[in-house]
Amino acid sequence: MAETDLIETMPGANTAAPLLLLQGTGGTNQEMLTFGRRLAPQSPLITIAGRQGIGAQRQYYSQTAAGPVNPAQIDEEANWLGEQVLQVCQEHRWDAERLVVVGYSNGAAMAAYGVLTGQIPGQAALLFHPLQLPVALPVQRPGYRAWLSAGEHDPLVTVATVKKVLKSFDEIQAETTMEITGGTHQLTPHEVLAAQTWLTVNAL
Repeated sequence: MAETDLIETMPGANTAAPLLLLQGTGGTNQEMLTFGRRLAPQSPLITIAGRQGIGAQRQYYSQTAAGPVNPAQIDEEANWLGEQVLQVCQEHRWDAERLVVVGYSNGAAMAAYGVLTGQIPGQAALLFHPLQLPVALPVQRPGYRAWLSAGEHDPLVTVATVKKVLKSFDEIQAETTMEITGGTHQLTPHEVLAAQTWLTVNAL
C-alpha cells in the first residue's frame, strides 16, 4: 500500500480547528472519520493509518505483549506523522497551529509521544486509553491542553498507566484533564460525550 493511501481527509469549515485522528490497532480510516465528525461536526478531519503491520494488525509502532517497543521506530513514525499532517494542512489551508490530535490505544500512545516530543503540532489532544512510550527529550508546551481517559476494568491499559502519561503532560506544562470510567478497553458513551464536551469548550 502506498503511503498516500494511508491518508484520508474530510472537509470542514476552514476557520475551524482541524482534527488529526489516529486509530487503535486494526482500526480503519472510515471508522476514525465517522468518530471525528461526531466529536467535531464543523472541523476538517485528517486520518492517517499506521505504517506497521497490515489489516487487523496495522499499528503506528510495533506493539506486542511479549517484547519491548523500538524507540527508533517510534521516533521515526512520529516524525513521519508530523510531516504528513503539516503537508495536508498546508495543501488545504487548514490551521496546523490549532490542530487537535485524537488517538485511541496504539494511536493515543503515538499521539502522546508526538505531542511530548513536539513532532505533532497543534493546541490540544484527546487521548483515549493511551499506553506510555518512553520520551527521551520532552519539549515544554505551556498552554497546550490534553484530555485523557481510562477504564477501571481495562485489561490492556490500566488507570495507573494513563496516570503516568498524564504526569508526562503535566511536566511539559500542559493543562490536563482525566476521565476515568467503569468500563473496559472499549469506549463508553459517557466517555465519548465527556470528550466531546471538553473539546467544544477547550479547542473548537
